[in-house]
Amino acid sequence: MREHKIVVLGSMGAGKSTLVRTVANGRVVDTDVHNTDASLTKALTTVAMDYADVDLPNGDRLRLVGTPGQARFEFIWPILLTGAAGIVVLVDGASDQAAAHFDTYLDALAAHAPQVPTVVGISRLDLKPDASLDPFHGRLEQRGRPLPVLPLDAREVDQILMVMDVLMSEIESTELVGRHD
Repeated sequence: MREHKIVVLGSMGAGKSTLVRTVANGRVVDTDVHNTDASLTKALTTVAMDYADVDLPNGDRLRLVGTPGQARFEFIWPILLTGAAGIVVLVDGASDQAAAHFDTYLDALAAHAPQVPTVVGISRLDLKPDASLDPFHGRLEQRGRPLPVLPLDAREVDQILMVMDVLMSEIESTELVGRHD
């Protein structure tokens, strides 16, 4: 049996908690509290982490850790990223600040997890008909870190499984390359 710590990092409202709950069929430990940020319409917000253990059909186990999305909790991101086998970065694609949020999480990756396999999920694209993944690809290209970028609805199990499948492929590829260095 292998264990894979997967960290879900991203902006508030992008779907981190929803993704963890969906994968874990609701069996999750969370630290949600009432949101006190009046500029956001979200009722609850994560202040430490969401956590779930998920047994995979092949006997492996996913340990999913969802981070808080508000910048005031960024001090916990390096702690939660420690020991991660993979990372899913979620960005609210409908937000006018999506690019700035994306840069924040790319900076966190560069500082605390530069070699950890990562997949980017862009959520809430259904709320912005003219949305495109191109700007996200462009930012990654500028940074010299090509990562898979996928549209993602964190409520849809099939879409989450696709993202996790891509992430597991990235993890396996990294492990294979590491064995040949």
